[in-house]
This record gives sequence, C-alpha cells and structure tokens, in this order.
Amino acid sequence: MQQDRQFVTALARGLEMLAAFRPGDGALSNQELARRTGLPKSTVSRLSYTLTQLGYLQSEGDGGPYRLGLALLALGSTALAGYDARAAAAPKMLEFALRNNVSISLALRDGSDMVYLETCRSQARVSVQLTTGSRVPLATTAIGRAYFAGLPQHERDALRPLLAQRYGADWPQLETRLEQAAADYAARSYTESFGEYEPDVMAVGVHLPSLLPGQPAMALNASGPAFAFDAAAMRDAIAPALLSLRQQIVPNCL
Repeated sequence: MQQDRQFVTALARGLEMLAAFRPGDGALSNQELARRTGLPKSTVSRLSYTLTQLGYLQSEGDGGPYRLGLALLALGSTALAGYDARAAAAPKMLEFALRNNVSISLALRDGSDMVYLETCRSQARVSVQLTTGSRVPLATTAIGRAYFAGLPQHERDALRPLLAQRYGADWPQLETRLEQAAADYAARSYTESFGEYEPDVMAVGVHLPSLLPGQPAMALNASGPAFAFDAAAMRDAIAPALLSLRQQIVPNCL
C-alpha cells in the first residue's frame, strides 16, 4: 500500500486508531493505542489530537485517555441504514428470539471477520451478549461458516488466501473444518459451531443471499448458552426454526 500513490497513509493510520477500540473498552491511553496499532507514540498523540478536534474521539482529560466520539454515531447510523435487509429482518428476528429463547444475529463479512448488523436477544436472564457492531471470526463461528458455505465456489476460493494469511499455521486444520461445514450445509442447509468460538455457546447459522442488486450476501445465526441448549436441541428445534425464518425473510431462498 505504501507504494500506491493514491493511498493516503495518514488517513489509514487515523482509521487504524479508530479500529483499535473494541466492544467493552473504556477510555484508552495513547500508550495503549500505540500498543494496539503498532504506531509510534508520537504519531498516535498527533492522531488522537486531530480525531478529538473532529469529534471522532473524546478526551477525558488533557492528552487523554480517549473514548470513541459521537461523530462516529452518525457515520454508523448512515452505514446501517444502507442495508435494507436489516430493516426487513429485524422485526422477524425479535419475534424469533422471544419465541425460541435465544439470541439471533444478522451479519456480513468484513475481511476475515463477520460484523453484526443486527442482534436480538430473548428475555432470558443469561443470553449471548454480542451486539450490533461486534466482530466474530469467520472460520470458527456458525454465522461465518454459513456465510462461507453459501457462497459460489469461486468466491470461496477467492477467500482462502485471506483466511490463510490470518490463521497461519492453524489454517490447514481450519480449512478442513470449513470444507466440512460446506459439505454439511449442502446436505442440511445450516452450519454449526458448538463450543468452538466460545466454550459455553451453541450456535447454528444459515446463509442469506443478496436481497437487492449491489448489496452483499449475509448470514443469520441463532445461539444460546450450553447449559440450556445441547447439540440435539440446536439441531432438532432451533435449526429448523431458523431455516423457516430465512424463508420468511427471503421467500425464494433454497
């Protein structure tokens, strides 16, 4: 990228700073931001000052620590509004979560991760706590595997180098699991991740094809705590219900 004359390095570094914040973070110091981004602390200090002046960060004192600023809310709301599938699916997702006592999420791919566009939870006291904007890995989650499995073969093949780069020495084993997930999906139209991403989370997922021209494919998952849902319950009750929900959202989906 550095040899690309069209690539603005300063802008990229500023975006790296914003991307360094994770769900659940409090305020972060320049030192912590430098550690997470790998940027020099002097660069981080200049970027945090600039981003604060523009409203993308908020400083809790002179020179930090910093929280994400309100200017990002406007960007996030605008981005979410661009996905019509989210608005169409949300009411049905909430009804599904309440009826089946699970959490349900809609996500699309960003790099080697899946990013949640919408999440609905049941009223159960204990539920999966991921929210809109959360990122989860593609290779080890039901929602990521469903996204992958539902893609045409050439698109799956195009993703492999990216996943191989992310997972390094672990990739051959994960690739085998993804291929098995794709084979299972072809046979039963859903994927599973039982305790692989989080030891106490059971999840099944389905692929959602692009609903409108120009919009990306997505995926849905339903998840619940392992103490409440064993593998049989997920396969016999939740997976068929999730397939039915997909049919409601995308009537012509096979």
